[in-house]
Amino acid sequence: MIIELQRGGHIQRMVYDDFEARIRNGEIPPDLPIRFEAVTGDDFVPVGQLELYQVLADPKRREFRRKLTTSGVPLITALLVGVQIRIYLASWTPGAEDFLQSAFTNWAPGVLEQAQVYRLLTYGLLHISFTHLLFNLTFLAYTGYNLERALGRLNLLVLYFGSVFTGGVLSMWMAPERPSLGASGGDFGLIAAAVVFGWKHWDDIPKQARAKFGWALAPYLGFSLISGLSAENVDNWGHLGGLLGGAFLMTLLTPEIAPEHAQRNRRVRRMAVAAGLSLSFLFGIWGPSLISMTSRGEGSWTVPVPSYWREGWTFTGDRGWFSPTGEATMVVTRTVQDRPLSDAAAVDKLIDRIAAAGHEPQVLERTPLEVAGHEGVLLVIQFSLAGELQELRSVVLTRGVVTYRAHLQSSAHRASHYGPVLQRALTAARLDVPEELTLAYERAATHPRSWQPAVELADALYRTGEPVKALAEYERALSFSPVQTQALVGRLRVYAFYGLDGGLAVARESISTASEDVRVLVAATDVFDSVGATEESIDVLDQAWIALPGNGIIRRARLRRGLPVDI
Repeated sequence: MIIELQRGGHIQRMVYDDFEARIRNGEIPPDLPIRFEAVTGDDFVPVGQLELYQVLADPKRREFRRKLTTSGVPLITALLVGVQIRIYLASWTPGAEDFLQSAFTNWAPGVLEQAQVYRLLTYGLLHISFTHLLFNLTFLAYTGYNLERALGRLNLLVLYFGSVFTGGVLSMWMAPERPSLGASGGDFGLIAAAVVFGWKHWDDIPKQARAKFGWALAPYLGFSLISGLSAENVDNWGHLGGLLGGAFLMTLLTPEIAPEHAQRNRRVRRMAVAAGLSLSFLFGIWGPSLISMTSRGEGSWTVPVPSYWREGWTFTGDRGWFSPTGEATMVVTRTVQDRPLSDAAAVDKLIDRIAAAGHEPQVLERTPLEVAGHEGVLLVIQFSLAGELQELRSVVLTRGVVTYRAHLQSSAHRASHYGPVLQRALTAARLDVPEELTLAYERAATHPRSWQPAVELADALYRTGEPVKALAEYERALSFSPVQTQALVGRLRVYAFYGLDGGLAVARESISTASEDVRVLVAATDVFDSVGATEESIDVLDQAWIALPGNGIIRRARLRRGLPVDI
């Protein structure tokens, strides 16, 4: 079936299906004369008079297509471009650039630790150089103008700031140690939205406007992503986040060519705003609970710390990690003493260390706490540092001669805010079997009939807080070599420093077994001192000093007890 269209002085013929498609696409105006023999006979009549045209033609669809091909005032696009230019010019004022970058860039410590959630939007309005500004605003002006005509002003606003927000969130999450700024996250979102728009509405877009949407923009998107990956100072996570945000929002938004479309877009805008506000509230209230953590180890003691905190040395002389905000410090440390300490004694040493630095600690809490499957002590103290009241929450636990500690220090008024960081760290803390003990077990299993591996295993058990097992290994070593000095001294050391029952009898027996071994004699006196037999300890040292005047081992033992060493 052939339709004839009268255009100027010539007649255009087309098949009916093509004629119908052109009416639907708004390509045939209502005043165009046509001749359709089955309907108009031999006469040309304006196509708009036909019922067929009135059924197929959609004036709103024609209006949508007209907007895509005619110029207009891109008010929101112009406003976004103008605001960013004004901010850039304002940054030339002395001190303004530093202020803008420190206060409004996307910065994980500011968002998560200081509740400055506005940074997730404001960073998209800042630029560091004219080239940076020019590149970003070129893309913004081009894609923003086209999308504003296609979707409307409010939808463009949601697309741009939604893309900036998703880009900021992904950048903050994946690269928390790096601040970022610039409109590129929003630009990537708008380019991605223009690509998706073209894919969704390709048949509705006039041919002269198709170069601005869909596959026509995909190469620019791919090139920008690839070039960003090759540059060190480019926020690629922000680009990717903006791209994903813009593409996702565009799958939900639609041109408002019908009332139901406008209603749907209102729901999408409200959903986007609600999601952004909800995430912002989450970051503002529970930010410290969301900080990414990285495990840090001190030997067998492993505790997570915030991944982007910077390593340094604290006022207590410990290796620590400092928040970039300057508001908090975390320490994970392992200390080896010359003899076993109880948890209470280790806590007292920490308090004394702070007091010795003149900080006047005040103990607020000192309670038992299980960490990594081991009993420890939770210590909460306040003290003054550089004129500011500080609070330190520390977990201390001991295993033999080793003290393990993890603490978080912050200003007193921010202590509750940072509390979740320490809680998360302690929940994931691990205290593994020391490598020294594992190797000692392997050697003892390989040489079960040798006294030396048994002594090495016993020494490792003594150092790692297993006194009963250590005694058993010392006894096994003595079964192979009854007067082996290392085993005798080690056994006495266990009784002296762990306070096990029966030490007095063992000390006396050891003296009779190895009366001429100075190391055994001195070790026995440590046992006597630990059970309060001070006179017996002095008597042994006196006799040893008479027998071996000037002996260095005996001399040091006498000096420790304040005994004379004159010869």
